[in-house]
Amino acid sequence: MWRLANPVYLLLLVFPFALLAWHVYGSRRGRSSLLFSGGHLLQELPRTWRTVVSPHTHWLRYPGLILLVLALTRPQTGQAIEEVETFGVDIMMVLDVSATMGERDMVDGNREVSRLLAAKKEMAKFIQGRSSDRIGLIAFATQSLTRCPLTTDYDLVNLALDEIDLNLFPQDMRRTAIGNAIATGVSRLWKSDARSKVIILLTDGDNTAGNVAPVTAAEIAKDESIRVHTIGFGSVGRTDVNEDLLRTIADTTGGKYFRSNSLEDLQQVYDLIDELEKSEVVVKNYQSWDEWFPWFLWPGCGLILFEIAIRHLLCRRVP
Repeated sequence: MWRLANPVYLLLLVFPFALLAWHVYGSRRGRSSLLFSGGHLLQELPRTWRTVVSPHTHWLRYPGLILLVLALTRPQTGQAIEEVETFGVDIMMVLDVSATMGERDMVDGNREVSRLLAAKKEMAKFIQGRSSDRIGLIAFATQSLTRCPLTTDYDLVNLALDEIDLNLFPQDMRRTAIGNAIATGVSRLWKSDARSKVIILLTDGDNTAGNVAPVTAAEIAKDESIRVHTIGFGSVGRTDVNEDLLRTIADTTGGKYFRSNSLEDLQQVYDLIDELEKSEVVVKNYQSWDEWFPWFLWPGCGLILFEIAIRHLLCRRVP
C-alpha cells in the first residue's frame, strides 16, 4: 500500500499551474523584449539553436516544480506488519492406570465403558483442542511411566494415549502411587522455561503405593511454580477417591480440584481446565514505510537547475 505523509502540500500544485497560466496570458498580450527602431533588420539575422531553444526553456520549470511539490508530500510505500508472540503452557497429563480404572461404570451413548476408556476419550479431545502448548503424558499405577515427553505434536501425544491400557503394568503393580506420579510430572517440568507449568492428574482412588507422599510431592511442585489440577473420577458409591487428599494437593499448588461422576462431568471438567489454562498471546501491530521523495526531489531539482543553466549560461538574453 502507499500513502502521502504530508498531503497538505498538494495545495502547492496551484503554483506551477498559475505560473503556466501567467506565461500563456503574457504571450497572448505580447510584449517587446527589446526596443529597437529598425526591427525589420532583426528578421534578417541568422537563426541558431539558441534562438530556437530560448523561448521554450520555461517548459522545464513546470514539471520541475510539480516534482518538488510531490517530494514535499513525502510519498511512501509500505505494509502493515503483525507479530504474534505466543507464550504456551507446558502441561503434563497424568493418568491413573490402576486396576480399578477398569471398572465399567461409565456410560458412553448406549454402552457401558471402563473409566480408563472414558478418561482417554475426554483427554484426547482436550489435547486436540489446545494450540501452541507443549503437552506430555504420564501413566501411573504402582510406578509411573512417561509415555510421551513434552511436545507440540498432538497427534503423537494422542497416539501414546491410545496405546495405554490396563496391561501396561503387571497385575501385582496396579495399585495407586499418586505421590510418585506427581513427582514424575515435576521432574518432566522443572527444566521448562514456560511461563505456566501445569500437571493434570486424574485418578479414581487413594494413594496406596509409592515412596513419595502426595503432600510432599505437592510441596515440591509448589516450589517449582507448577500448578496441579486434580480430578477424582468414578461413579458415586463405586470408587474410593480420596477427595480431601486431592483437594489438598490442588490447594497447595494453586490448582483446582474437580469431582467427576460421569463421562459428561469429565467433559465439563476438561472444558473448565481448558478455560483456566489459556496460552498468552501478545500481538504487536506496526507499519513499515519506505520513503520515495528522493525520486521526485532530485529530478525536480535537476529540471529547475537545467532551466537556469540554459537561460543564464547558454541562452543569455539582452535585458
